Amino acid sequence: MTAVDAGGAPPIDPRIRARRIAVQRDAGRRRLGRLVELGLVALVALGFAVALASPLLDVDAVEVTGTGRLSAEAVREAAGIERGTPLVRVDLREAGERIAALPWVASASLHRDLDGTISVTVVERTPVATAQQGEALVLVDAEGRVLGPASPEEAAALVALQVDAVPEAGGHLDAATSDALTVAAALAEHAPGTVRSIHPATLEVELAGGGRAALGDRSALGEKVRSLLTVLAQVDLTCLDTIDLRVPSTPVLTREEGCS
Repeated sequence: MTAVDAGGAPPIDPRIRARRIAVQRDAGRRRLGRLVELGLVALVALGFAVALASPLLDVDAVEVTGTGRLSAEAVREAAGIERGTPLVRVDLREAGERIAALPWVASASLHRDLDGTISVTVVERTPVATAQQGEALVLVDAEGRVLGPASPEEAAALVALQVDAVPEAGGHLDAATSDALTVAAALAEHAPGTVRSIHPATLEVELAGGGRAALGDRSALGEKVRSLLTVLAQVDLTCLDTIDLRVPSTPVLTREEGCS
């Protein structure tokens, strides 16, 4: 016969009762531990947020590197980041977009440091040609972006694009100039000062020493440019009339009549 208590339930073994109590206590301690951990995390996060918004973590300086044409002050002005602004409130993406809108800027990267410094690294564009804008010559990069006024020295070293419409600085030339810009970029890098101008519509090149080079259409343009550079570097161009590069592997040179 099994003994029961007054309520009809069988008695619980004291060892089982003790085990249940121990398990419940362990579970309670674990819950308390998790609550303490969460509380500490919340306190740290709150303290960090308060610190970020405090004068201890505001903008003390905007440091600019990588500029040559641009002044650091022009970059800081475009960024629009005021000293004293809490670091956490500085929108680096928007500031970077404003800097990238400057005609000379190819790219800009920004970084915030807890010492209160915003670091800005700028990569500037490289001019490869010039174009006539009204009465002035302006510099143009390989993407056709108009950069700004060209100095006489730059105008002498770079190819002039024969185009009708040239936008203000920061704008781009018509997409039809892309092939001519490819040629201009190669000449600017490997043979500066050897070519006076390029006609984008015909890809006809006027040489600085006289004569011209005809590249024909845009097919095999890279090979044609390499062939042109080889001719400019290795061939006597005295009394040159035309370099025909329509078949880049066999350039044909003609000279002015009566030239000895």
